Amino acid sequence: MIVVPVVLGTTGAVTLLLTFVDVTDPRDRIELLKTGFTIGAGTGGVAALVLAGRRQWSTEQANKSTERDAAERRITELYTKAADQLGSDKAAVRLAGLYALERLAQNDPEQRQTIVNVLCAYLRMPFDPLPEHSHGRNRPLPHRMKPGRPPSRPEAAQHDPREELLVRKTAQRIIVSHLFVTGLDTDWPRLSTLSDPKFWPGIELDLSGATLIDFEFVGRRVELANFIGARFIGGANFAHAEFDGHAYFHDARFEGGSGHFFGAWFGLRVVYTRADFGSHEANFEGATFCGIVFLRDAKFGGGVNLDAARSLADFNTSWGSSRQWPIGWVERSLSSGEQMPRARGGRWARSNNDQPDDGKWTLIVRDKSELS
Repeated sequence: MIVVPVVLGTTGAVTLLLTFVDVTDPRDRIELLKTGFTIGAGTGGVAALVLAGRRQWSTEQANKSTERDAAERRITELYTKAADQLGSDKAAVRLAGLYALERLAQNDPEQRQTIVNVLCAYLRMPFDPLPEHSHGRNRPLPHRMKPGRPPSRPEAAQHDPREELLVRKTAQRIIVSHLFVTGLDTDWPRLSTLSDPKFWPGIELDLSGATLIDFEFVGRRVELANFIGARFIGGANFAHAEFDGHAYFHDARFEGGSGHFFGAWFGLRVVYTRADFGSHEANFEGATFCGIVFLRDAKFGGGVNLDAARSLADFNTSWGSSRQWPIGWVERSLSSGEQMPRARGGRWARSNNDQPDDGKWTLIVRDKSELS
């Protein structure tokens, strides 16, 4: 293929020289032919190099496309296989599927949200907790049959509850372990950036209606969190959790333990409408609320603690202009020269800002009129 442009270039150069250059001396004609061959060879060589380079580029692009397609097929196969394992009746196989999905998400950031969605969907599937965890609430009634009469329809196979509990706790751990943050940003707007390779940024959680056992979300950051109708058995620890986006907890239930939100950060809307905190105190000590708040219609059987909590004065009113604090609590501005109180051990205790409040934050305090 390289010979063709060389021959064509040489022929063209010689023809042009013989046509437009008038020589009569045979020696000059020979020199003219040599010049023509030289020009033709050079021109043809350049053309050949251009063609060869273009061919090489096309080959490389084709190889990259093939490699990319092969990588995507491999990812799809790994994802499909791991997802299929979650449907196994063997706990060990389900655990292997969880760890395979975690490894895939860690290696491929584009797959992280999809894989988190799968893990959340698994936790949203119906689960009958062990008697020691159920606390006697919302337990399904036993199936009743008359002697010698078969059931009207075949019962679905059930996983061993103790094994399933292990699998579900593993799924919980995988999700929250990759949302861990070491640095707590106490400024508004947020300034900190995270570089931990194990951290998965921008994740949205949909755990609506999920049954979560001994749930720990301490020091975690998430973009959006949906816990609507979730059932927290054994309590839920959200100490220092950071919700950069909306956080939904309406109709959630906290059973057998407290809802613990010590030092939590709520970046936008936070909704606890009809949430039931049971008989334990709901702890929001040192929490920060940067948007609209709906806490009034929650059930606080053991009371609620908002000591040293603060809220952003100029908040986004797209979802309402009036915050709803629990009965017995109000929002007020700090007095001149008054410093924002800090919960012992909370994020503000580690803040370097010792100056009086500049009017950007308001304080959540007990309503004295309610106490009198």
